[in-house]
Amino acid sequence: MTFKKPNRKVTRVFIHCSAASRPSVDAEEVDLWHRQRGWSEIGYHYFIKTDGTLEMGRDLEKTPAAQRFHNLWTIAICLNGLKVSDFTAAQFITLQELCFKIDMSYRHKVTFHGHREVAAKACPVFDYQSVLNLDKKGYLNG
Repeated sequence: MTFKKPNRKVTRVFIHCSAASRPSVDAEEVDLWHRQRGWSEIGYHYFIKTDGTLEMGRDLEKTPAAQRFHNLWTIAICLNGLKVSDFTAAQFITLQELCFKIDMSYRHKVTFHGHREVAAKACPVFDYQSVLNLDKKGYLNG
């Protein structure tokens, strides 16, 4: 897995969940859902399937459509799952590896957040702060 820093400014990374319990959901299906809502394409930059496979979504050079009123200067990552029990260790490992690479690319100057921090939603439903070992401000520890 590689991460190539986009040319646009990025200050925050947001973590999401797909709100779907079917393990077969992938970025292509989420793209279809978003297009059915009238969007031009999938709103997330990355999608992590239940088996831990990392899929590309929206081009990193484009602003995401993922956190209403909070999209500018962000990267959006979505993990497939609806309930806490839907998420897998493989997904968390992929998320950790991706976030570590993003953090290194930005020299520890980006923060990591859950969608629920800026919306009246429970998204993501898992404890992303523990999974990513975040400090109180959203920076990766270690």
